[in-house]
Amino acid sequence: MNIEQELFSKYETDEKALSEYGFVIENGRAVYRKKLPDDNFEVVIEYDGRFRGRIEDLDMGGEYTNFRLEGSTGYSAEIRQKFTDILLGIRGQCCKNRYFVYSQTRRINEYICSCFGVNPEFLWESTPSFAVYRRKDSQKWFALIGNLKRSKLEPDSKSKEEMEFMNIKIAVNDVANALKNKGFYPAYHMNKKTWITVVLDGTVSDKTIQKMIGDSYNYVQK
Repeated sequence: MNIEQELFSKYETDEKALSEYGFVIENGRAVYRKKLPDDNFEVVIEYDGRFRGRIEDLDMGGEYTNFRLEGSTGYSAEIRQKFTDILLGIRGQCCKNRYFVYSQTRRINEYICSCFGVNPEFLWESTPSFAVYRRKDSQKWFALIGNLKRSKLEPDSKSKEEMEFMNIKIAVNDVANALKNKGFYPAYHMNKKTWITVVLDGTVSDKTIQKMIGDSYNYVQK
């Protein structure tokens, strides 16, 4: 995942705000340019449904790419930070946090908010994308949405893919049967006897997940 993907993956862009921020149309794309006079570089950010950026070296007449190297230090790290700061400025003025990446995750979030009258709570700085849903009457959790690498759920997997998942409470006698189905895993970081993890990539239908959420909502009171 590059810098742009990392910063904008969970944000929705207001295209009208881009023009107000200083983007202009060039060859069918919205383009923003900002010079770094101390370094004689120009940062160029393009948007055509997603953001792409580059840094032009005005002295050498080419593209400066060292800042993209993993673990860059010294001068390259300084340029990387300046590039990142420009993207953060664009994000802050032109984008809205949509919380989640997967379309199914966003649908499930909307379902919970409308059906149970609660909003996601983001409680931890160390895992800012983890959202908790609580019953209003007891403040007990009945669902948690988060994201992690597939290898965390599938130890034999070498994939670095980030997955969004949900933890929900389930009847003890139903855990074993649920785990036989694709898309279900032992609960991540929760009691594996009474909770289960389901991936939100469309493997399991919305209807099935919605029913399990309703059951979880009732189980947390018992």
